[in-house]
Amino acid sequence: VTSLVSFIGPKPNLLGIDEMNPPLRLEVSQPVLDFFEMEKIRHIERYTGGKFKSCELDVTYPVAWGQDAIEARLASLAAQAEDAVRSGYSIIVISDRLVDRERVAIPALLAVSSVHHHLIREGTRTRCSLIIESGEPREVHHFALLVGYGASAINPYLAIDTLHDLVKQGLVPGTGAEAEKKYLKAASKGIVKVISKMGISTVQSYHGAQVFEAIGL
Repeated sequence: VTSLVSFIGPKPNLLGIDEMNPPLRLEVSQPVLDFFEMEKIRHIERYTGGKFKSCELDVTYPVAWGQDAIEARLASLAAQAEDAVRSGYSIIVISDRLVDRERVAIPALLAVSSVHHHLIREGTRTRCSLIIESGEPREVHHFALLVGYGASAINPYLAIDTLHDLVKQGLVPGTGAEAEKKYLKAASKGIVKVISKMGISTVQSYHGAQVFEAIGL
């Protein structure tokens, strides 16, 4: 009775029972994506003949801006996401790939939740999906939090790259592809376990539900 299948793209109007042409959506079998699936989403316009458009938003900013810069960068990120949705982009990739010695990244959960709530306030949230490409998430709880706060799918690139490196060093048996497949499967099964503890059967019901409490703060 559980399902990890989720859909990416604009959401149909649930009350529009007479809609003749509901919006097209992409089906993904699980919310944790590998590199190949991530690249397909990044170039989805080419794969779908222009039916879907994706754009990438960078969540990094210069270290030199200081610790107070994060609020301004979050506001800028939210405005960029809103402009992208109004320009017809149905998939927004939130990425921290450009992080380096000179650039620091907004935490993935803070970035996705900020954009998620901003688009809700602007009334445009149902017109797009948010995809996270980050080196930060690596554990089941990280993935569950990101999905719970609005991410439709996640590409944990640093965790996957680390697995391949461990295989090369001989610390993990098998091939890199095998290790990656096992990791993605374990992460997805872990998400099922988390949502089932909340009495939720599907990732679609868990998506954006924010069923978390901060205890002891």
